[in-house]
Amino acid sequence: MIMTRIDLKDKRILAMLDKNSRMPLTEIAKKVGLNKDVVRYRIEKLEKEKVILGYYTLIDTHKLGYLTIRIYFELIDMNEETEKKLIEFLDKKFNSGQIFRIDGEYQLGIITWEKSIYQLENKLKLLKKEFGDFIEKYEISIFIELHNYSRKYLPNKAYENLILKETNLVEIDKIDTNILKALSGNARITSVELSKKLNIPQRTVIYRIRSLEKKKMILGYRINLNISSLGYENYFLEIYTHKQQNIKEIENFALKNKNCIGIDYVLHGADIEIETEFPQKYELLDFLMEIKNRFKYIKKIKYWSTLNYIKINYFPD
Repeated sequence: MIMTRIDLKDKRILAMLDKNSRMPLTEIAKKVGLNKDVVRYRIEKLEKEKVILGYYTLIDTHKLGYLTIRIYFELIDMNEETEKKLIEFLDKKFNSGQIFRIDGEYQLGIITWEKSIYQLENKLKLLKKEFGDFIEKYEISIFIELHNYSRKYLPNKAYENLILKETNLVEIDKIDTNILKALSGNARITSVELSKKLNIPQRTVIYRIRSLEKKKMILGYRINLNISSLGYENYFLEIYTHKQQNIKEIENFALKNKNCIGIDYVLHGADIEIETEFPQKYELLDFLMEIKNRFKYIKKIKYWSTLNYIKINYFPD
C-alpha cells in the first residue's frame, strides 16, 4: 500500500475534525495557524486522497426509543458478487446504520437500531430467506452503553468522550427528523445547504441544531478517518473478568490511553469491550500484556481487527 504523505499541519487539521467535524474553517485555521483557504485546500486534498472518508454525527438514538443492536456474521461460500448483494441488502433492506468488515472468527458486522426485538426478528427472517445458505452463524449483542473518544494519538491538546447510555425519551418533529437524517450522512453540511435541501429558513436550521445539541440528541460530530493512511490498524478487544465490580478501573484506563478510541458495554458478551488503533501489531500485544498485568482479575481477552467501515450512520432510516 502506498502511504499518503501527511505532515504535522494535516494531522492537526485531522485532530480538529476528529474532535468536532462541524468545526468552521475559520476556527480550524486559527487553531492550526494557517490561512482559511489553505485549510480548505488541505481538507479537500485529504478527502480526494481518501484519508478522510466522510463525516458523521453521533446521535443518541436511545432518546428516540431505539435499541442499539450489533450482529456479527460468519460467512461461507461467499464470492465477491454475493458479498456485494449481501452488503446492499444489509444497507437498503435491513437498514443497517453501520456495516464493517472483520478479520477474525466473523467476517462481517452491522449495527442496527430497532424499536423492538420483534422488528429485528422480522428482518432476520428476510435476511435468512435471501442469504441463509451463506451465513454459517451469527452473534447478536444489545448495547447498554457506548463511549466514543476522539483520537488521542493525533496532535490534540484535549479530547472528547461522547456517551450513549440509558436516558429519558425525547420527542422530535418532522423538521428535527429531517435535520438529523441529513447530518447523520454528512456532519459538515452547512446550514445554507441544509436550508436549501429541506426548504426551511437558515435561521430555523441553526436554531434547531443548537436545540438538538442542547437536548443531547446530537452528542457530537466525528470524522470517518482512513486510519491505514496514517499507518494504523483497528483492533477490537473483548475483555472477560472474574470480578465485574472493578470494570470501571479498566474503563478509566482506556479513557486515558492514547490508542483507545472507545469502550462498549453489551447485554450479551464480554464484561467490557475496548476499541483500539495501533500502528504495529507488537504494540497491541504490549498493550494486552500491560492491561493483564495491571488488572489481575482479567480472565480472558479476545481480539480481532476491523478491516474497514463500509457505512457509518447513527440515525435509523
